Amino acid sequence: MKKFAQIEALRHGLVVSCQAGPGSPLDSPQFITVMAKSAEMGGAVGLRLDRPENVAAVRAVSKLPIIGIYKMHTPGYEVYITPTFACAEAVVRAGADLLAIDATGRPRPEGETFHEIVRRIHEELNVPVMADVGTLGQGLQALDDGADLVATTLATTPPFGQPEDGPAVELAVELAKVTERPIIVEGQIWTIEEVRACFNVGAYAIVIGSAITAPQLITQRFVAAIPNATDHDSRRGR
Repeated sequence: MKKFAQIEALRHGLVVSCQAGPGSPLDSPQFITVMAKSAEMGGAVGLRLDRPENVAAVRAVSKLPIIGIYKMHTPGYEVYITPTFACAEAVVRAGADLLAIDATGRPRPEGETFHEIVRRIHEELNVPVMADVGTLGQGLQALDDGADLVATTLATTPPFGQPEDGPAVELAVELAKVTERPIIVEGQIWTIEEVRACFNVGAYAIVIGSAITAPQLITQRFVAAIPNATDHDSRRGR
């Protein structure tokens, strides 16, 4: 495997995923850049960004390593995280230092395979590839296919897992048993205790998104914790 300085820069650190989906008031390069700079001020060692325009905007103001992705939904296909080499190339040209790619083995829109895309990225773009996986088997295959890092990104999303299950610490443990390549824990990290648990099992780095950069989800969690008004009144003796 190649040695990439971009990977070393992430060691034992926090990567912040600065993303905003369609319909979010933060879905513009201006606000993504503000989120990214705020994360950098807070001590993030890297950023995970979606789409070339956001990568380019943040690259103009930050020297932190950028893990680029390009979410592209195609009818009839479940793979949407950097599904093609063309998507990968676009975010690298915009300034990404690493690429994250769906490595679940599901069919891709252009008929490419993960292995083919990784080979072309290494040969033509010369950047490391992080495999987003949902299971141990997918992680093992991604390693065989040349992935430089493996992330548990999809282990907490259907059909591979459920968001309420918390970070995929057990998957990280199993992957660490079979490879010395970096294992990244990403997905459903919400508490300080969960951060510590990830590093205690040997995570190379962690990626946190919603718990830091999604105000609407953070607000919803607090709102959901408010006691039912009837129960509250009964406890007060009303």
